[in-house]
Amino acid sequence: MSANPFQSQDQHDDQGRRSTHASGVVPLRPSYVDDKLLWDAFRDGDDEALITIFDRYADSMFRYGCKIVPDRDIVRDSVQDLFLTLCQKREKLGETNTIKFYLFKALRRNLIRIKPNTSIALSAVADPPAPSPEDELIHEQTIENRKRLLDQRLASLAPRQREAIFLRYYEELSYDKIAEIMGVRKQSIYNLINESIAILRSK
Repeated sequence: MSANPFQSQDQHDDQGRRSTHASGVVPLRPSYVDDKLLWDAFRDGDDEALITIFDRYADSMFRYGCKIVPDRDIVRDSVQDLFLTLCQKREKLGETNTIKFYLFKALRRNLIRIKPNTSIALSAVADPPAPSPEDELIHEQTIENRKRLLDQRLASLAPRQREAIFLRYYEELSYDKIAEIMGVRKQSIYNLINESIAILRSK
C-alpha cells in the first residue's frame, strides 16, 4: 500500500518525530491498544486514531481486496476511498469491537459493487529465498512447482470457498466474523471450509 493519504509529508515527519524518543518508539496510548477504544477515539474526531487504524490495517485490507478483485489499482483506490469515506462520516459510524472485521466487511461490499461478477483469485505466498547460491535453481523450481500445484488445487474451488479459506487461514478470522463478512450463516462457513479442505485433500 502507499503512504498514509490523510496527511502531508510535513505532518508525517512531525508525527514521526513525536512518536520516537531517545530510547526508541513511544508505546501506543492505552486507548490505542484496545480496538473498541481506538475506534471510539476515531469516531470522536481523533485524527491520530485514524492514522493508527490506517497504518495497522491498510496492508491486510489490500491483500484481502486482491483476492476479490485482481486489479491492484482498483483495490488500492478502494481502500483509500473507504478510509476517506469513514473520515467524512465518522460521527455517524456504529460501534465495533473488531476493526479489521468492520473494515474487511466494508471493503468487500465496495469491491463487489464495483466488480459484481468478479471471481476470487487466491494466489500462493512465495517461499523464503534459497539458503545458498548453489541451491538457487533447484529452490526456484521447487517454489514454482509448489505454487503451480497450489494454484491448480485452489482453482478447483468455488469462488466463495476460496474466499472462506483466505479469511480463515490467511487472515485468521473466526467463523462468526467470516459469516458476517460474507453475509451467510456460520454453518454455511463451516460447510464451505470443510468442503474446500475435502476437495484439496482429494487432489
